[in-house]
Amino acid sequence: MLEEDRSIVHDVSLAAAVGRRALPRRLCTAFAESLGAQHATMSLLPRLEQWQLLYASDEGALQAEAAQFAHAEGPSVDAALGARTAFVPDVHDNGRSARLRSWSDELPTLRHVLALPLHRRHGPLGVICLYYTRSAPPSPAQITEAERATAVAREELLRWRPMHADAAGPDPVWATDTRAARWERVHQAAGYVAAREDCPVGEALTWLRVTSMRRHESLLDTCDGVLQPVGARADVRRPAALVS
Repeated sequence: MLEEDRSIVHDVSLAAAVGRRALPRRLCTAFAESLGAQHATMSLLPRLEQWQLLYASDEGALQAEAAQFAHAEGPSVDAALGARTAFVPDVHDNGRSARLRSWSDELPTLRHVLALPLHRRHGPLGVICLYYTRSAPPSPAQITEAERATAVAREELLRWRPMHADAAGPDPVWATDTRAARWERVHQAAGYVAAREDCPVGEALTWLRVTSMRRHESLLDTCDGVLQPVGARADVRRPAALVS
């Protein structure tokens, strides 16, 4: 049980005030401990098509975050791109759609997920994601307070990033190679489809996922087909949902 009078905003503010170079770890630890989560990640989106993992509490958290960005779906992706909190109370609920289960099949011990967006006026900055494997999910009141705490985290990250999160600087962030490259390929394909069909990138991402499931192929295979030169590209027809 979490203490009812524990202030998540206070914990996050305290973590932000202690030690700049370890800021992502300190922030994730504060959120996880305050909300009773077993695993935590912080991802940065310096550009919409670029994913950088700033912190993962352990290998399980890394796998959970990487699975979502590799599939271009899941609460972390939804929160980051939609600028809204994404809470999944039961990851393996059999009544949920196959789209949700596709990224969580690799994570049998995962029970609940809470993704908190770090958003700026002009677009996403990143996301803090909390993963639960054994404890009860957070209450609505705790989620509301966690949303207020993300404003503190966002402002601290914006001050921290120019010095410590510049990939060209002396202490670059951990940019996951293969996993990050997958997200970039997916977004390149989504950008191509969005420009071709004059639709939002989010709608193009959804279309790519639907197409990959319909064809029984991986999302990356579908995206690679879209990105091939025009003369070599297989016919990738629009589903009715995108035409309408």
